[in-house]
Amino acid sequence: TPTSYLELINTYKTLLKVKRDEVNLLQKRYRGGLDALALAESSVGTMKTELIELQPGLVQAQKETQELTDQVEAKMPDVEAQKAIAQKDEAATAAQAAEVKKVKDECESDLAEAIPILNDALKALDTIKKQDIDLVKAMGKPPAGVQLAMRAVLVMLEMKPDKKPDPDKPGAKIDDWWGPAVRLLGTGTLLPTLKSYDKDNIPAKVIGIIRKEFVPDENFTPGQIAKASSAAEGLCKWVLAMEGYDRVAKVVAPKKAALAQAEGELAEAMEVLEKK
Repeated sequence: TPTSYLELINTYKTLLKVKRDEVNLLQKRYRGGLDALALAESSVGTMKTELIELQPGLVQAQKETQELTDQVEAKMPDVEAQKAIAQKDEAATAAQAAEVKKVKDECESDLAEAIPILNDALKALDTIKKQDIDLVKAMGKPPAGVQLAMRAVLVMLEMKPDKKPDPDKPGAKIDDWWGPAVRLLGTGTLLPTLKSYDKDNIPAKVIGIIRKEFVPDENFTPGQIAKASSAAEGLCKWVLAMEGYDRVAKVVAPKKAALAQAEGELAEAMEVLEKK
């Protein structure tokens, strides 16, 4: 019938449009794929060209890397040797530092013995009052203990005795220590002089006389001297303290010198070690 024929035509037209759309879509995808393949081919060509151009550089870089590796490997024995030397030097420096500490500890230990001696000397002087000195100075005939203590002080201060006629030998002269002692006491500076005494530089001749003539003398002890005068007792203690300090200081002095030298050598060794 005409109606059926028209419906058939419309159906055909609809189906034809659908198929055309499908074909167009497939055609578009195909062309897009071809364009992508062409772009890929072009990119691959470009990359191939770049790789060819980079090839010499890559070969050179590989060569340089290998040379650097060879250099490092060649220096490894020297590095290990230097490392062993540095470790040896470090161990030697540590041993040197330990020795310095040992000497320093010995010095401090010896000085620890000397400090109480110095304190005793100062305390001995602090026990002497001005009236005690005035009393000694006023003595017309001072006891033997007072004369002995004052003579020791004069020796320490390197003061010479006066000379006076020998009553037992006409024409002869004898030492008079009391005259200089009275003059020293009269200055009013005895105690400050003794307190500021250069204990670290007592002349060998002076300390030799003290050890020979006074230290062994059983009468030259604080107990014996105190029987004559409290002031003389303080002076006796001071002289004995100076002798004791000098004895310790003479032991410490070479150790201090050795310590100073060792510390200098250690500082040099540490400086060399830090540079390695």
